[in-house]
Amino acid sequence: MARLRRRLRRLVAMPLDRWRQRSRPLLSIVVPVFNGEAYLDTCLTSARRQDYRRIEIVVIDDGSTDGSLQIARHHAATDKRVTVLSQANAGVGEARRAAVAVATGEFLTFLDADDWLTRGGLRAAMDVLEQTGSDISVMPYQRQEGAAIRPPAPWIRALHARPARHTTLVERPDVLVNAVACAKIFRRTFWDATQLTFPTVLLAGDQIVTATAYRDADGIDISGVTGYTWRRQESSISQGQVTAEAVHARQDAIDAVLEVLAPLPDVRAERALQYLRYNIPNSVLKLERADDAYLDALVERVPRIVDAAPPDRYALEVPAQYRVLYALLANGDREAIWRYVRAEGMQSEMHPSGMEPAGLTSYLPGWQSDPVPPEAYVLTAEQTALKVQVRGSHAEGPDRVLDVAAWFPNLDPVDPTLEVKTDGDVADVEQAGEPAVFLSRMGSERPYPGSGWIVTLRGAARRAPKQVTVTLKDGPHEGTATANVP
Repeated sequence: MARLRRRLRRLVAMPLDRWRQRSRPLLSIVVPVFNGEAYLDTCLTSARRQDYRRIEIVVIDDGSTDGSLQIARHHAATDKRVTVLSQANAGVGEARRAAVAVATGEFLTFLDADDWLTRGGLRAAMDVLEQTGSDISVMPYQRQEGAAIRPPAPWIRALHARPARHTTLVERPDVLVNAVACAKIFRRTFWDATQLTFPTVLLAGDQIVTATAYRDADGIDISGVTGYTWRRQESSISQGQVTAEAVHARQDAIDAVLEVLAPLPDVRAERALQYLRYNIPNSVLKLERADDAYLDALVERVPRIVDAAPPDRYALEVPAQYRVLYALLANGDREAIWRYVRAEGMQSEMHPSGMEPAGLTSYLPGWQSDPVPPEAYVLTAEQTALKVQVRGSHAEGPDRVLDVAAWFPNLDPVDPTLEVKTDGDVADVEQAGEPAVFLSRMGSERPYPGSGWIVTLRGAARRAPKQVTVTLKDGPHEGTATANVP
């Protein structure tokens, strides 16, 4: 009964809200689809149920051989805001171009047929765009893996943790990490004046469109409200291929983006650094299941990106295991690279570390034998930042007992001590419980002895805190972090 009442309220509220928004700018939602019947209904339903009501939905069927066209036409018959186009199969780039040509909105956004929109993200972005007059709004997205909704990569979260209004690419080069064409709203006059268009071959091609838009925009809004849900598909062409051709296609897109950014040298260098930190690791990790042709492609292409990055920040921000591998790629010694990969070189936590003249060093495979400078093996500050997990919480008489793991990654504990703070609770700390264990992709384990702690919060049985703040000290190393209590 409660569900029925909520549905009735929505049926009344939606047309009323649409009437109230009748003077707002029209937003065109472009949806290309090719054999997407499994998810298209969810996709279009999410677009139609937006809190921002002044929309048109332009669906273009790109020669589907399944029931996609019928699903799209059903939505069009139900909702006059939906327009359906159809063409012979020509690829997603051509489909998007064709749909943009008939879209009539003052603003433009893109939605892939296997993804879906959150209810409030577009409205939040449009509210700000109308105030700022910016050319682009960039929204955070989330990921769907099976039935689970997960946050995006840490660098996407970091970008959108600092929302901005009418900023520029020079002021916020970190916006480049949100490189997909979706989860954006473009002002249509800007889109046309800049002559933005999608390439026919789209493996990582979205990056060229967004980089050009960011470069030329007179105002970029960075939203803090999630607007888009990106469904992870294991068969995705941009995420799953382990072929030399896929390497070259991704690197072609990177080269094109760096060319787009050439008028802004500092921004170009920043983007090269972003690639080396966030994107190229995805390619090099595939060496664990790749062949010689794949390696040859990396040897040919990756060193160019290293050369484009700012050397000082490269040494401080790119993790040691990748700096070592990038140096090996530049040397071109295939045998040394394969030895490094097979010895789990790209998993620094599986190897010991120690202080050397160059700094706190990870003794990765090839240390002092491969032709790699010792500075490449130095761990970044991020690689040794404190990690804390509250693995369990239960009442024990009048007290609350927490099972806490706290450790410095890549460092073996020596004589750690732990302090715990909550909202005024008295906390007794005992070094006990199971240690934290790092599990490698090959099934090897590295335990952190002494990283398990039992924390007793006196008198807190009935009011478990939502978070605890932990300070770990171990020799010269000290860190503080906050963890959620389950």
